[in-house]
Amino acid sequence: MSVPSAQPEPLTPPAPPALPLLVGFDGSPRSVAAARWAAREALAAGAPLRLLHVGQAWPTVQPISMEFQPVLGASEHVARTALAALAEELRTTHRGLTVETATAEGGPGNEIPRAAAQADAGLIVLGASGEDRHVLPRLGSTALHVAGRAEVPVVLVRDPVARAPHGRGVVVGVDPAGDHGAVLDFAYAWAARHALPLRAVHAAASGPAAPEPLEAAVAAVGARYPQVRAECVTRSGDPAKLLLEEAAEADLLVVGRRHHRPLHGMGPTDHAVAHHAHSPVALIPHG
Repeated sequence: MSVPSAQPEPLTPPAPPALPLLVGFDGSPRSVAAARWAAREALAAGAPLRLLHVGQAWPTVQPISMEFQPVLGASEHVARTALAALAEELRTTHRGLTVETATAEGGPGNEIPRAAAQADAGLIVLGASGEDRHVLPRLGSTALHVAGRAEVPVVLVRDPVARAPHGRGVVVGVDPAGDHGAVLDFAYAWAARHALPLRAVHAAASGPAAPEPLEAAVAAVGARYPQVRAECVTRSGDPAKLLLEEAAEADLLVVGRRHHRPLHGMGPTDHAVAHHAHSPVALIPHG
């Protein structure tokens, strides 16, 4: 009696390679902090890191005063040298991390999203810089333009000193009646990668705030991340103010940003949060 041969186990397809992270680098302390923050993220995700410096596209038409040419050349040399030095630092600090550098000419607000699309980047990381007359952080014009127009998530790193997550968790703003899937999924994935708790926040601008819709939305996505401890906060009030309060000590604040908005591409809540949050802010395009 012949014994039937054992059926081979089905092969598990290999996981797709992680998409690269793109950092906009301009030589400022905050762009260095953004690169260091992104390097930790890339290493944790098994993704390559690309540092991009966008230089001024100077006109080539004549006449141009000859004394400007050495100055412009020296400036470009300094930028490229700083870019190479940062890349070497990140390779040394994060063994096994692939770090690439690239340069482009033009406006950073346009060139960074274009470079991200060309590189098939999964995330853009920028340093948010500047202070207003009330000593509150504000968003630079480049970060504002990129965050409002990019087709991939954008993380804004405010702190000029790059700090690792300190265990306070992830705060995510959720509109249970809106297109919240991508926003919650990003927040859960980040929390899972860093073994952090998650707090989902919904602010009802008017009327009583019912907790059930938020709890149902969080449970639907959270089922894919059973290792993440999550809680829900539903309150009435201004959404931006509530999110800023809840995320005062967070490791990351995650909010949604609708596609194809006019002007700078951001709504009032995500615009206010991006301007005033002290923690890193992830803006997730959706809708």
